Amino acid sequence: MTVRFSVAALLVALATGCTDSGPFDPDAGFPPFDVTIGGVRLVANSSAAVASGNVFTVLISDQPNACQQYDIYPNRIWTTLFLKLATGTSTPTVGTVVPGISLPGPGQVSGKLVKATAAQPPSASLDAQDGTVTWRSNSDSSVTIESMDIGFAGTSDRLRTTQPLIIPPCTPQ
Repeated sequence: MTVRFSVAALLVALATGCTDSGPFDPDAGFPPFDVTIGGVRLVANSSAAVASGNVFTVLISDQPNACQQYDIYPNRIWTTLFLKLATGTSTPTVGTVVPGISLPGPGQVSGKLVKATAAQPPSASLDAQDGTVTWRSNSDSSVTIESMDIGFAGTSDRLRTTQPLIIPPCTPQ
């Protein structure tokens, strides 16, 4: 199954204003979208980018504040796409998904889609298996994902975007 986001789909999602995972927070920095990958549904309401040297951790979450989720996991069921992006030698960086690594090298991407409830092991966790992410870091430490095409282990579903996604910066508390 191929998942594509379009401007029309994002506008429809914005017009609905909420999801079954909670209300949409327009100040959270991310237009919501609704995807299902390998049976794991992500109704994204927020996003955050955390810089550490040349590696950016990006969270795209169903929670109202992904920045807060960076260090503190919610007390309820949550679903989040975690990506680690390492800068390359070109701008924008075209990062290649490398499975099974926790810290990507230059021009590499690692990631996983996780569904869990606080204080319990994840009920689902899909590792990014292959694909590319085209992205750039901005002077304010935000990240612009220009496109992504990511396959996940155990499913033929792919996460594909062709619209730019601006991920706001976050400084964990």
